[in-house]
Amino acid sequence: MENVSDFKDKEYNKKYKKALISQSHVVFPAILSELGEINGKRVLDLGCGSGDFSSMLSGKGAKVDGADISDTWIEMAKEDHKEDPNLNFFVADSSDINMIGDNQYDVVIMNMVFLNISSKEKVEKTFEEVSRILKLGGDFIFTDLHPLCKMTPDTLTGHQELLEGFSYFKDGSNFKSKVKPLDNPSSIDFFNKHWTIETYTKLINDFGMHIYRIIEPFPIEDAPEMYNDYKVPEYIIFHCKKD
Repeated sequence: MENVSDFKDKEYNKKYKKALISQSHVVFPAILSELGEINGKRVLDLGCGSGDFSSMLSGKGAKVDGADISDTWIEMAKEDHKEDPNLNFFVADSSDINMIGDNQYDVVIMNMVFLNISSKEKVEKTFEEVSRILKLGGDFIFTDLHPLCKMTPDTLTGHQELLEGFSYFKDGSNFKSKVKPLDNPSSIDFFNKHWTIETYTKLINDFGMHIYRIIEPFPIEDAPEMYNDYKVPEYIIFHCKKD
């Protein structure tokens, strides 16, 4: 199976927004804490989806562009965040963002995007493009499911199913995630691609960046009670800098 979730269906996207409660209680706070002061900085939220996190970044004083390959997401983001003058949304493929000039951004963020990129060639091109558009010394922060989470069938917020031919060592292996939202008995399925930590670290180095820090985020203090038994890290965050 070569498919990944494409987020073209508006109703699916609405369900997705409700499902990922762990983003607001685990991932978003960790990224914002890691970024520190971003007032006045130019930020690209690449693979911005709903634009909700783009809006949080704008709320911190950044000038934010949100880009996504899904025109459905961009249409929804524009409608939901139309009152924010510091937000700009447009359709773009992360592996070919030639509408953006070199050295334009202080920060590029890709939250849970690589697992939706269908080929290693596109993953490589994405790293190349991110490095090109980042200013010297700029920050690149990207996230993925933690390797432990991928190999653990059931976590607090979801279920992972390794599909036929999956191997941790094989880039592009297919797996499916089933996530259940707090306020809805039905779950939502995501079809994902796996990329190894080794591949990520090689591409970071190949395209003129280095790893500044790796974060394994923990739920915030006022997260829902279900997170009290959080023992398996579900996400991994790479904070890189352009050399």
